[in-house]
Order: sequence, then structure tokens, then C-alpha cells
Amino acid sequence: MSDKSKETVKLTGFQKVEGALNRFLSKYLKAGAVVLIVIVLVLIGLGIGTSVSKKGTQAQFDQIDKLQTSYEELSVLDIDDDAYQASYDSLVADLNALAAKSKRYPGQKATYILGLLAFEREEYQAALDSFKRVYDSAKQTYLGSLSLANAAASAENMGNDTLALEYWTKIIDEYGFAAAESPKALFGQARLQQKSGNIDLAKATFQQLVDQFPTSEFAKLATNSLVVL
Repeated sequence: MSDKSKETVKLTGFQKVEGALNRFLSKYLKAGAVVLIVIVLVLIGLGIGTSVSKKGTQAQFDQIDKLQTSYEELSVLDIDDDAYQASYDSLVADLNALAAKSKRYPGQKATYILGLLAFEREEYQAALDSFKRVYDSAKQTYLGSLSLANAAASAENMGNDTLALEYWTKIIDEYGFAAAESPKALFGQARLQQKSGNIDLAKATFQQLVDQFPTSEFAKLATNSLVVL
């Protein structure tokens, strides 16, 4: 075989290898491109989903702000006013709808306002149930301790001093003296201890209130109570 023929064979073999490599790369580059496209589409979908979720959450926060305003407007209306009942029914319906839709702050706040409405109507069991639900779902927020305080007040108005004392005590046990309701909780504890005849414990609780919160309005009440005990 001539040198020229050998060169032709070599070129032909190289061309075959090159062609196979090109076909391989073409195939897998196309596959890679498809995978890349799929990844991009998934990321776009996640972005859209996150954006929609954020918009939905913001809409719920906007809604609870409006419902809070509606509650405040309702509170200044006379219950015998013609507009009162229609406004009340509309507010309760909207609060219930939001509470059912959202398990986060907007829904928790909606349930809390439902508790306030029930308390104002002296529907104390319904109020207590609402406040207890808020506490159970929002223990780590200010609504947790606030709801416990309102649950305690609801229980007292029902004549259930044992349950009320349990809730007042729970505020101190779980939140210590950090909660805004802590002075009120200590005073509630002391009052009910005094009412049940446990005078020594009542004195100790009143004194603890005075020591921990000397500038609180409840400390002044506790000081007066200590004078007469």
C-alpha cells in the first residue's frame, strides 16, 4: 500500500472517530439542554408560586388590619343602632372566614377578635373557647399571654375561679415576668388566693407583685390589699 493510501485510511479512521464523538456530544448536549430547560421552568414555577404565596399572605395581613378597624368602629356604635347588627354580622362572618383560611397571625388575630366580641356580649364560654384556641396556636407570640389573660377573665365571669387561677398561674409559669400581662396575672392570682381563704399565699403573691413591678398600677392595688390583710 502506498504512503498516500495509508494516509487516506488514517484520515478516514480519524473522521469516523470524530463523527462518532460529534454524534455523542450532540446527543448528550441536547439531553443536557432539555434538562436545563426543565430546571429553568421549575425555578420559574417556584418563583411564581412563592410570589403568589407572598401576595396571598400580604392580602391576609391587609384584611385583618381592615377587620381590626371594623371592630373598633363597631365598638363605638350603640347596640340599638340600626346599623349595629348588620355591621356585627358582617364582621363576624369575615372574621370566621379568615380564621378558617389562615393558621398564622391573621387567622389567630381574627379568632382573638371573635373572642373579644363574645366577651362583650357576655358569652363567656364562647369567648374562653376563642381565647384558648389562640393561645394553643400562638404560644410564642404576644397573643399567647394576652389570650391567657382574657381566658382567665372569661372563666372568672363564668364563676369558675379554679380555672381562672389556672390561667393566671400559667402566664407566670410560661412567660415569667416578661409578658405585659404578668403584673395583672400576679394580681389575679393573689385575688383568687385571698378569695379562697389562702391568706398567707395571697400576701406573698401581692408582695411579689409589689417587688417585681413597683411602678405598675397593679402594684398600687396590691399595696392597698396588703394593708387590709
